[in-house]
Amino acid sequence: MSIITSLTLLESIRLDGGPAAWREFFRRYGPMLLGFARRSGFSEADSQDVVQEVLLAVHKAFTQMESPFDRTRGKFKSWLRGVARHKVQDMRRRRARQAVTEREASLMIDQALLDRDFEFEWRRALLIDCLVETSRQIDPAVYQAFELYAIRGESPAAVAKLLGISRNAVYISKSRVLKTARQVLARRLAEEG
Repeated sequence: MSIITSLTLLESIRLDGGPAAWREFFRRYGPMLLGFARRSGFSEADSQDVVQEVLLAVHKAFTQMESPFDRTRGKFKSWLRGVARHKVQDMRRRRARQAVTEREASLMIDQALLDRDFEFEWRRALLIDCLVETSRQIDPAVYQAFELYAIRGESPAAVAKLLGISRNAVYISKSRVLKTARQVLARRLAEEG
């Protein structure tokens, strides 16, 4: 499935809820939700359960909507954060009822910390998604030089030697990729509102 706007994706889920739309939704938001659950202090299994509960809540909400997601009432990000935070708190309450220990009690952190963790994971997922989209728009050789230098931390000299280009070409590759990535990010942020 090609990269589609957030609103188009949400409307596709609301109208038909087909497997392709849900796969794209999960590809885009699943890793972020999993990271949020992990940062909330849950085990891997409990984190997976939180993600599933969030997805079920989103599915239920979108299948009951009679009109498109109304951005005038708030951003999707804020709505999803509320759903995720609610499911994390539900899981904590269930875990506390099962066995209250000092460690589990200490996991009862306040709403501001949950919001901070969600925001961190949201931004991380957004940046990764922007880099994926950017990699599709940039010449593969240029992106490879960027990835080796800017992401993997190889020296410009090592990248130049490996790819048979000049060190200056490595710097130019980084600049081109970052320029395109900033444009993709700006567009995605505008889509969010």
